[in-house]
Amino acid sequence: MKRTQFAQLAAVLTLFLVLGTVLSYFLLLDMSTSKHLKELRLFYKIMDSCESAAAKAEADYAKGAVKMYFPSGLEMDQNRFPYTFYRQIEEEYGIETIYTGDLGYPYFSCYNLKMDSLLSERIGQNTIESLYREMHREQYPN
Repeated sequence: MKRTQFAQLAAVLTLFLVLGTVLSYFLLLDMSTSKHLKELRLFYKIMDSCESAAAKAEADYAKGAVKMYFPSGLEMDQNRFPYTFYRQIEEEYGIETIYTGDLGYPYFSCYNLKMDSLLSERIGQNTIESLYREMHREQYPN
């Protein structure tokens, strides 16, 4: 009798340990996913046109969430263009930059162009685009 009770107790404890481990895994997995990765997943999920991306930019701007989506590119040095550009727009203009990886997605451009036009009253017409071109020419003069 004691042996069967011990076996049942061991089975119940094992079941709780397995369930606890699985639950912990999923909770930690969600917490370890970066905010930007979640943002990208949502963007890919809900954007189905340039118009929807522009509408999201307007909604984000209205909420005070000023951000732009940029590819990481092939440059590995964080002290070279385009990372210097990304840092500068974050520091000077308070624009959150979200790295999209190496691949482009057409709706990122639509979002960024709309956000740039919304920001024109606050920071000047085509400021971000001009800054990008200037820093690009400095880094790659030819």
